[in-house]
Amino acid sequence: MLTVFGCCCLIYEDQLISIVKNIKKFVMKYIAIVGMLMLSLAGFAQDETAYIELKNQGNEALKSKNYAKAFELYESSYNQWPEGEEMDAAMVFNMATCARRSKMYEKSLEYYKKSVELNYKPDFATFYIASAYENLGNEEEMEVVLLKAIEDYKTSGVVGHMKKKLTTFYLKKGAESYNEANQILATAANAQPEQYAEITAKANEAFAAAKPWFEKVLSIDASNQSAEASLAEIHKRLNAEN
Repeated sequence: MLTVFGCCCLIYEDQLISIVKNIKKFVMKYIAIVGMLMLSLAGFAQDETAYIELKNQGNEALKSKNYAKAFELYESSYNQWPEGEEMDAAMVFNMATCARRSKMYEKSLEYYKKSVELNYKPDFATFYIASAYENLGNEEEMEVVLLKAIEDYKTSGVVGHMKKKLTTFYLKKGAESYNEANQILATAANAQPEQYAEITAKANEAFAAAKPWFEKVLSIDASNQSAEASLAEIHKRLNAEN
């Protein structure tokens, strides 16, 4: 009787131990699953805010005048910016500025154009777009941008800089032909008298090529003394032939 009862107790004890073990396994699996879920949620939350952290780090780098690093951080933030989330226009402008200061002119051109699209400081952004074209050796496009800009932003605080950049460009282009004309005339000192007419004709061609550039200067800056003086000399030279 006792033996039978003892056997029954051993059987129940074994079953109880087995049940406890199964419960422990279940609890451990549950904890593991919950832990993995929490880590996944934490990672997701970090991914969701990473672009903000990158922008903030970019701001700190900008404050330290580490423009190349600031640009790298801003662009990483820009590339991770969530679709449907309103873009931080100030960050885009700052990113373009960091690219410009780091002499990454193609990147500065790209992001200043984006700044104009976002209507954030479009007058300043347009001026720097023109500067980027200039630094990239595309003066024709620079001129197109500036001519439109001085009409679009007549009351802007940067319009004076726009006009100065244009007149500087025009004076440079005019000076190229003007100086060429004077160099041609200088050759008359060692020429034969019968060559004077040919030398004068060639010089006048160069003076004529310089004329529209100085006229463009005066169309923007009517009191520009350098352009006035150059045009006066050109008119004297050309009229002497007529």
